[in-house]
Amino acid sequence: MFMRKMRGSAALVMGIMAAAFVGWLVFDGINAMQGGNLGGQINPVVGQVGGHDIRYNEWNIFLQNQLAVSRETGRGMTDEDVRVVTERAWESLIATTLIQAELDRLGVQVTDAEVRQAFFTQPPQEMLGYPAFQTDGQFDIEKYRRFFTDPATDEMQLVQIENYYRSILPRAKLQMLVESGIYVSDDEAWRFYADTNERARVRFVHLNPAQLVPDSAVSVSEDEIRDFYDARADEYVRPASARVNMVSVSLRPSPADSLAARERARSLSERVQGGEDFSAVAAAESADSISAADGGLMGKRPVTAYDPRLVEAADAVAVGAVTDPVETSFGLHVLQVEERTADSLSLRQIYLPFEPSGSTEDSVFTLLDDLEEIALRTDLLTAADSLGVDVRTDVQLLEGVDFVPGAGQLGVAREWAMGPEAEIGDVSESFENPAGFHLFELLGLRDESRIPIEEAGIGIRQQLLVEKKKERTAEEAGELLDRVASGASLEEAVESLGWTVEETELFRRGDFVPGLGQGTEAIGYAFGAEIGDLSGPLDAADAIVVLEVLEREDATLEGFEEVKDAVLLQLRFERSQQYVQKWMAALREGTVVEDHRERLLIAQDAPFAPTP
Repeated sequence: MFMRKMRGSAALVMGIMAAAFVGWLVFDGINAMQGGNLGGQINPVVGQVGGHDIRYNEWNIFLQNQLAVSRETGRGMTDEDVRVVTERAWESLIATTLIQAELDRLGVQVTDAEVRQAFFTQPPQEMLGYPAFQTDGQFDIEKYRRFFTDPATDEMQLVQIENYYRSILPRAKLQMLVESGIYVSDDEAWRFYADTNERARVRFVHLNPAQLVPDSAVSVSEDEIRDFYDARADEYVRPASARVNMVSVSLRPSPADSLAARERARSLSERVQGGEDFSAVAAAESADSISAADGGLMGKRPVTAYDPRLVEAADAVAVGAVTDPVETSFGLHVLQVEERTADSLSLRQIYLPFEPSGSTEDSVFTLLDDLEEIALRTDLLTAADSLGVDVRTDVQLLEGVDFVPGAGQLGVAREWAMGPEAEIGDVSESFENPAGFHLFELLGLRDESRIPIEEAGIGIRQQLLVEKKKERTAEEAGELLDRVASGASLEEAVESLGWTVEETELFRRGDFVPGLGQGTEAIGYAFGAEIGDLSGPLDAADAIVVLEVLEREDATLEGFEEVKDAVLLQLRFERSQQYVQKWMAALREGTVVEDHRERLLIAQDAPFAPTP
């Protein structure tokens, strides 16, 4: 292959390249394992996309890669994090399979010359900030090119890089084909610019139907409720659900843990105030791995970008000095002031979070073990009562909804409760999310069903009452307009009816305007009518208004010309995103996708999976 002639000398750079390309390189391993066995295990089909088999090895390697990337953030992954990444990985694998099938169908290929051109002219984004390729703080493409013409690079790494380009370039070609019909005219750009920049000022009479029309003045019949219900049958569907009891245990630092963190921060502050090198101590002790890698340097930022407590502490010491520990909602910070101007600060920090100690974690895990043990012998209510833990009873988990009342985002609990293995009376293992650990007891299940009219009718009646009150209010607004038409001024007509006139400041189309709402009929009139025109009754969300346009600032062609290129670029990008999303949706809609993962009970931590 032509890229075998390219060479490099720094193993570190190549390691970074390999890490950057992990999303593409993983397919080399997948392809090598398709259809075979691994560790003596059969490689079953876990899903199908348009007749293409997705096998266990392919899915597991793809998933482990995605989990590894997520773990690189440095924050531990909870059960809910794993669930979310797993589902995103599955959708990503389906999309990748669909795109590859389309590439095969269209016969999209790349030549050696195209790969060579891309390598030398389109460096991977991950390489642009690497120090070895910088000159005066800017990416130097000549350094990048010279690096890969040095005669010592490992051949397999070069092959992997070539595979990276051979993987992404066909997809880039396909994207160009998909987007080839996208066009944004100057007229469209002008309309967008005008709509987002013109402003209006109005005065209006705001009429509140709930206050003007008593309940006794309107009525809703049973036939009207039935007609409304029947016309919107699809809206009155109750999703499948599970009823559970739930116990939540937070993993928070104890008072002793917080005291220990404060004492440690004080000790570190005294060390650097006593003469130890701040950068060295920050690199060794700070919990912020990003700033610690640069001696604690947070960089030069506007004062407003810092927590006010950090700014206050920094202002109290001279440039070069070190502060006592500063406590924020994030934790504890020992600061050194590098530079100060009237509106900016450059700081170094040693950061220590408030976090539970090992003994605190042990006590929480012991409590969870005891809860589970007692609950399995009795029930969750008994276990919680015996250990003095609060329990939330009869919590509803809804199909397709990941939010759990009292626990936050925890779709893994819903999947357990509504999964094929859970039975009434079962107690779950503990599930973790940022709010803590949660145990569930399954009380009951309910299939999707239609909400009966007896239950839905209450809300329908209220909705129809509101609409009828608005209709009556619009009729009363007609009296105001009649008086104006008879020669009275708006002020005189309003005063005679005991109402008031309100006036706005200048506002744009997309703004929320008190009294007029956002995106309402009233807002539209403000930008469509002539100055001085008095409207008829207009809908303003929960009110009816009559308004008069007082002033309008139109967008100018001069202003548009200054930003036209940026507006065109923005609209093309947005239209491209929308077009590609619709294209992918159409591919997905026309393809039969089968998911057998749950049925086959695939373990994410299979013994052959690469260690993250």
